[in-house]
Amino acid sequence: MKANWNNRYDSKEYQYGLEPNDFFKKQIQLLAAGRMLVPAAGEGRDAVFAAQLGWETHAFDSSDSAQGKANKLAGERSVNLHYECIDAASVRYPLESFDVIALVYFHQMPMERYKFHQQCIKWLKPGGKIILEGFHKKQLGLASGGPKILDMLFDKEELSLDFEGLRIESMEEKECILNEGPLHQGKAFVIDLVATKPIA
Repeated sequence: MKANWNNRYDSKEYQYGLEPNDFFKKQIQLLAAGRMLVPAAGEGRDAVFAAQLGWETHAFDSSDSAQGKANKLAGERSVNLHYECIDAASVRYPLESFDVIALVYFHQMPMERYKFHQQCIKWLKPGGKIILEGFHKKQLGLASGGPKILDMLFDKEELSLDFEGLRIESMEEKECILNEGPLHQGKAFVIDLVATKPIA
């Protein structure tokens, strides 16, 4: 799997573009900068944008090719990233250490996805937020990106269970037109989620 992602990211071109995901950008611009985690950060477009806004940005991806491109982009934009090359099953962070965890097009098989989403809840500070955009199950068969396996795509019911215990601020299924580098182009069905960890 790591080799597949390295092959994808080996090109000099940024496969998902240089600019942040629109939903992610909109949401974090509403917040005061703090400490953020960007899992499966790829070539760094979202992590670098957050760092430009003053966030202490932590990120990881299983592809060292992606890590190299993310660090290059960060250098070009004069910001620092705390970026690890590691897979989601192995990564560790202190409990209650992030103000925001941004999950942008991070798709896994159901059991791994549930475990990781539950782990994200533990890493969030009370009052911290999950910001998620991913492909809806209606995306299957479209050429604009995403997994070709139905179980790896999202719907409201599954995400509600994954993030049970958080306060769902918004969750929307929508059709949109993607224009995010060569690999995210055209009509798509996505789901957007913002959820907050209650303050005890």
